[in-house]
Amino acid sequence: MPLGRLAKPLRLAVGVAISLFLVWLLVRDVDLGEVGRTLQRADLRFLVPIALVFFARYWLRAIRWRILVEHLKDVTTRRAFPRVILGQAANMALPFGLGYVLMIQVTARKFGIGRLELLGAEALERIMDGFVFALLMALAIATLTIGDGFTGLGAFMLFGTPAGLALAWFLTRDRGEPPSAIGWRGLLANPRISPFLQGLRSVQSRRQTGNVLALSAAIWMSEALLYWAVAASLGISLNFLVHIFVVAAANIGAGIPLAQASVGLAFVAKEALVAVGETQAAALSYAVGVEAIIILPAILLAPLAAWDMRLGWRDAIPKFGGRPPQPAVATNRVRRALEGQ
Repeated sequence: MPLGRLAKPLRLAVGVAISLFLVWLLVRDVDLGEVGRTLQRADLRFLVPIALVFFARYWLRAIRWRILVEHLKDVTTRRAFPRVILGQAANMALPFGLGYVLMIQVTARKFGIGRLELLGAEALERIMDGFVFALLMALAIATLTIGDGFTGLGAFMLFGTPAGLALAWFLTRDRGEPPSAIGWRGLLANPRISPFLQGLRSVQSRRQTGNVLALSAAIWMSEALLYWAVAASLGISLNFLVHIFVVAAANIGAGIPLAQASVGLAFVAKEALVAVGETQAAALSYAVGVEAIIILPAILLAPLAAWDMRLGWRDAIPKFGGRPPQPAVATNRVRRALEGQ
């Protein structure tokens, strides 16, 4: 069998193996009976505030995505709302980062924005999220008694994400003269690269960048509030800063290469709680509760989001999608926004 045909099955096998290994690490040395009893004692009255925070969090995500792509195309928050729900479900359900690939294809078809431009916008969103995670982790490490295992990760994120933002700004800045046909500036003008840079270009707008960063902070603080509600419903009393730390650590863990995002999130959420002194059983109960609150509603709402977007299976497969989406053309309002940076 040609090597190319073996690549996908091999990657799938490795991903499944990594996910199963993380599941084993998640449950080893844990009294599963105690975990079950802790979950059975959950106070269901917390479901009402959890639901309110859950939807507020997705509305904030929709506003952020609208702002992130407004230099590419005008999109209303109402249209962006089902898109972010579907994106969250895809990212949690699919391994190997395939959720992002799927949503770039779907978004390109439904919003008429070029795939490479969307890839650039998504990359910038991940960098900004990483920057917020780094700040939250630094705050937690400075104020909580946490083992050294997370210090190096926090330092790496605190250095790497601002460097990524600076690189995006440098690559997308106006230079006031046409690029030459040779050299690295000519490479940036390549038709395969320039649309990606156009997707990154919101970093040139102080207003867009500031709004996206502020919304990112609000989104992840609201997720910390969800984590607090999960812990409170299970009778686990923790300093709110612990939940901030778990949000940062667990969402970084969701990006463990090749593993399913939900498995990585649960594993790091449990380890983060153990790092601040909770028992293995309480930490696993908390991780399971967080997983349920974050993932199950998104999965259940995903079909409604797909219906609202009028999605068909052809929208998810490029070769059946007709002519590929062309790079977006900025509207007059968007041009004015960019010119007024």
